[in-house]
Amino acid sequence: MKEIFCFTNLEPVRVKMKKAVESLSESVPVEIIQLKDNTEWTKADEKKVATAGFVLVLWMGTGLSDTFLAGLHAFLVKRNIPFYFDESDLDEGEESGAVTSDVIERIRAYQSGGGVVNHRNLFLWLLHTFCDEKYRYEEPREYPFWGIYDPDEPDAFWDTREYIARFHDSKKPTVGLIFYRNDWQEGILQWQAPLIRILKEEGCHVLAVFATVIDENHNGTPSLGENMKQAFYVDGKPVIDVLINPITFGLISTDLLMLHDLKQLNVAVLQVYNMYSSYDWWKDHTVGLTANEVAYAVALPEFDGVIHSVPISTQEMASDGTHVQKPMIERMHSLARRAKKWAMLRKKRNKDKKVAIIFHNCPPDNSHIGGACQLDSIESMRRLLWLLKDRGYEVENLPQDTKEFMQELTTHATNDRRFMSEALLNHADGVFLRDDYKAYFHRLPEATQEHVEKDWGKAPGELFIHEGNMIVPGTLKGHIFVTVQPARGFGDHPDAIYHDPNLSPTHQYLGAYEWIRNVWNADAIIHVGTHGTVEWLPGKGVALSNECYPDICVDDIPDIYPYWVTCIGEGIEAKRRGAACIIDHLPAPMSLAGTYDEYAKLEKTLEEYAHYQKDEENPDYAQQTENLIREEVAECHLDKEIKEEEFRNFNEYAHALHHFIADLKNMQIQVGLHILGEVPSGEKMTEFIFALTKMENGDIPGLAKTLALAKGYDYYKLMEEGGRIDEKTGLTYLALLDQVTEEAKKFILTLQKGGFTEKSIADTHHISFIKSMTAEQKEIVDTIAHYINETIVPSLEKTTDEQENILRALEGEYIEPGPAGSPTAGGADILPTGRNFYSVDPRTLPTRPAWEIGKQMTDGVIEQFIADEGRYPESVGIILWATSNMRNHGTCMSEFLYLMGLKPQWEEGNQRVIGVEVIPLSELKRPRIDVTGRISGLFRDTLPASVRWLDDAANRVAALDEPIEMNFVRKHVLEDAEELEKEGLSKEEAWKKASYRIFGDPPGCYGAGVDAALEAKNWQNIDDLGAVYMRWGGYAYDCADGGNYLPKQFKKRLSQVEITIQNVDQRESSMLSSDDYNAYRGGLVAAVRSCSGKMPKNYVSDSSDKKKIITRTLEDELKRRFRGEAMNPKYIEGMKKHGYKGAVDLAEYLVTSFAWDATSDIMEDWMYDEYTDKYVLDKNMQEWFKEVNPWALSRMVDTLLEAVQRNMWHADEKRVEALKNLLLDVEGEMEESSDS
Repeated sequence: MKEIFCFTNLEPVRVKMKKAVESLSESVPVEIIQLKDNTEWTKADEKKVATAGFVLVLWMGTGLSDTFLAGLHAFLVKRNIPFYFDESDLDEGEESGAVTSDVIERIRAYQSGGGVVNHRNLFLWLLHTFCDEKYRYEEPREYPFWGIYDPDEPDAFWDTREYIARFHDSKKPTVGLIFYRNDWQEGILQWQAPLIRILKEEGCHVLAVFATVIDENHNGTPSLGENMKQAFYVDGKPVIDVLINPITFGLISTDLLMLHDLKQLNVAVLQVYNMYSSYDWWKDHTVGLTANEVAYAVALPEFDGVIHSVPISTQEMASDGTHVQKPMIERMHSLARRAKKWAMLRKKRNKDKKVAIIFHNCPPDNSHIGGACQLDSIESMRRLLWLLKDRGYEVENLPQDTKEFMQELTTHATNDRRFMSEALLNHADGVFLRDDYKAYFHRLPEATQEHVEKDWGKAPGELFIHEGNMIVPGTLKGHIFVTVQPARGFGDHPDAIYHDPNLSPTHQYLGAYEWIRNVWNADAIIHVGTHGTVEWLPGKGVALSNECYPDICVDDIPDIYPYWVTCIGEGIEAKRRGAACIIDHLPAPMSLAGTYDEYAKLEKTLEEYAHYQKDEENPDYAQQTENLIREEVAECHLDKEIKEEEFRNFNEYAHALHHFIADLKNMQIQVGLHILGEVPSGEKMTEFIFALTKMENGDIPGLAKTLALAKGYDYYKLMEEGGRIDEKTGLTYLALLDQVTEEAKKFILTLQKGGFTEKSIADTHHISFIKSMTAEQKEIVDTIAHYINETIVPSLEKTTDEQENILRALEGEYIEPGPAGSPTAGGADILPTGRNFYSVDPRTLPTRPAWEIGKQMTDGVIEQFIADEGRYPESVGIILWATSNMRNHGTCMSEFLYLMGLKPQWEEGNQRVIGVEVIPLSELKRPRIDVTGRISGLFRDTLPASVRWLDDAANRVAALDEPIEMNFVRKHVLEDAEELEKEGLSKEEAWKKASYRIFGDPPGCYGAGVDAALEAKNWQNIDDLGAVYMRWGGYAYDCADGGNYLPKQFKKRLSQVEITIQNVDQRESSMLSSDDYNAYRGGLVAAVRSCSGKMPKNYVSDSSDKKKIITRTLEDELKRRFRGEAMNPKYIEGMKKHGYKGAVDLAEYLVTSFAWDATSDIMEDWMYDEYTDKYVLDKNMQEWFKEVNPWALSRMVDTLLEAVQRNMWHADEKRVEALKNLLLDVEGEMEESSDS
């Protein structure tokens, strides 16, 4: 008797087809066969298939390029056996044979209907039609496109109004759940049923909807968006309070939904993960998910504006060899509690809600409350308190200004134990009773309890304990609790900096979050600004367990997190590990640095000299000016940086100085702080638009460059040849550059005065420099004007969304997604802010444009080294951060590859990176340079596939059969492998260890450690800092291993490094504005100095202007920032306008400069002198600091005296004495204030 054969390469298809056959009451001649791709087609297969009455092939993704399919297809055609191939990659006419179109339509109808009943009848119909008419079948059954599933009901529901009529308690929130209709049809409900029941147990109504999940209307089948509009709405209004979404690859990016669908639904969307790994794999691996899952289950759903939640099922092997989903009950309870709390934000009245505002506080003292890059966090939250009051929240003691707010916060308990008086402790607003904390602690997983008690002793520990109870610092203002994030703990456990990067958070850290959540019973928390520490606590990178500290701390509470839009990677970590709903915000106000004081004098003299050079009647004038220039150069401390003796004549020297001034003057610098929700206005708006249009934005030209070109000049030549006299105008190129800048601002101001209307564009046509343009030039300028009026300004006006969307998030509403990156580095289209930003598809990095930039950066570094040393470098150390690579789309990864002489392989069409390929030496025309990459923990978590192919890159190059003088990777691997073999390793193991080139943090840990050592003053010399760096970064990562501790190999690599690199791709922040830069890059320099005994060459590739890549030394970069920003009155006065937080950031610049000096020997005595004179000993500044933030003043003085004590600054006695007296004075005043 003839048989029906069904072939597939998909396990789910085999399972459901087998289930359909087994559901028949009698045995039937149907065989379901699952094959691997490219299985051989054999004679045995021919013999088997020869008995077929019909062959059905359900296949994915290979077409007839598959060996088995090709053989099967040819055999069926030859034997004229009826068949149908359901395979999208077949050419026309290949899909079927010996059948009519009616047969094909019938098969498709059964398949389209889906479910056990239809699949069963498909086989019965095939048997009846092609084998034996005795078999009876039913017609294809059509199911509704969506329905409601309730595991406690025998049948599905098809009407939402009818189903929710059963919800008798209107106070309970309603949780929406969406999943595939196919799961319901096939009865594959292993995770849905338990989750729904757990949600009910937690006190929620559940509307669990199965639906067809397609991107558009196919043959009358509605899209997912249309299904959801029917399922989750009654009378045109949404009936759910939160949505749980397990669908991967994203809803919006795959066109399953439109953005307006989610905006109209207007509820928080919680993303969950049904994993493809087993529970044991997940438990044992700190990555949490596989590299593929990170891309499609985590990164792509972020384009939907989701809030990350937890994994809810694993995939296990059943006894019959098939895979089944196993529910994760504990994680489901966590999800249910979180979903309920987000939903209750919609149900609860604002006057009944409690909200905790958490200021970051690192270092954990009063000098640095509200640490947040680019943001006046204190004023932002002060304004938010008033908005909360207006919105109906119970808020008491509203502060009138920042000074009053900070006075209130610092006269309550803070993290600063130096000023914690007995009276203050007795009246602390937050007190966690000893027994209550111990009861909570003992409910934590056993492994967690053991870890914490190993590090911090028995609960409740010793920190912040008063009369046996735990103090939670903070200020209670009605239903608002304003607090500081607890100290991470390294300062109280300094030995751990050297020995244990996996240090657990303190008892008080855990206790503070638990008190907020479940003692004070907050409904939501707001983490204020970029960034805190909770998302960096030890644990999995994503898909967290209940043993991961971010999960323990944040747990189920809605976490709303205002975040700087440029800092993409760190914000993504807050989303993935801290379950944060990001509300992104603008960068700080920007301006050109200009010149000031001695630099303005030098500029003026150089301008005079340039004109005297052209004065043939008075040739002595130029010569007489030379000595004045020399004096002024010395005043600017430039005589050792731009050395006259290195130039052929004084004129060339003057040109170099002119270029220096042009670069300094046209630096983009920070001139204040952003306040959440504040739209730039007046001069700030003019400057902001100038900053946003300085670079090209996609196809929109840069404004200043366009105006220069219209005058007949190349913008970059004006910069580079500032001392050159223009024959046409008689002006220097620097003066012409100033003119272009002023004209650009006048152009913007004309639009601004005209209200950014169409008329304002017409008004620009009356400006003299516009009038003189050609029609073509005017058209280009009009394009820029339209872009400003129609894109930039409307986006900036929506800055109010930053505060408004915090309020909306507190009411459980949906926050729209948006891209992240640097608006002022050609990314103006990233605006508006106030959105829940997403990152990138990690599979696309590096992109082709990023590759080209990476090549230019590589060439610049090599050229600079050859200029310095006269040869090619052999070994380079590079910092690889996720944030910068996400923002610049992989330029640093490109540099890593191109140094080695490799390039990415992109898949045609989707442009995903699928591997690397070797550039032949004949094409490369230089040696392959060895590269060691120090990745951050964030890079490891968010770009795991990149880690793998970067490691593969090093292995590929090491294995090339090339002369070692042309392949330094191979040279060093051969040398190291030989040493390791002598130590007893096998040839294979020695080669593997010698080939490691990617090093990073311990699995589940984050940071470089150097910042902690510097802050704790727990170091004596460069070897100590190097030891910390190697302890924290000595874990080797490769294609197979998730981090092996190989300190010896890391040390060997560092000992050979001749160049260190970390790149710059935006100018909103700098190496002085955050200690992260020094911890990683400075730490690398320190470690290389310690391991090699030499100072490496330290370069910075600046791609903030993608049209002009510049390579500088690290020292030049720091001094450029020091002169252009830190000492600039524009910057200082801009920060002073922000009171307390401005003082925080000014002090941070000084402290970070000291940190760079500690690691990289980069500060000079005159720089410490200027910090001292301008920031500390200046009477006006001193009085201002004492008034707004005396703790910051104390911190600066303490740092300067530490620099003296460590012999890093050779200060004169007068300054040292003044600093010592000031420290006594300030600390006395602070103690007196604390006592009172």
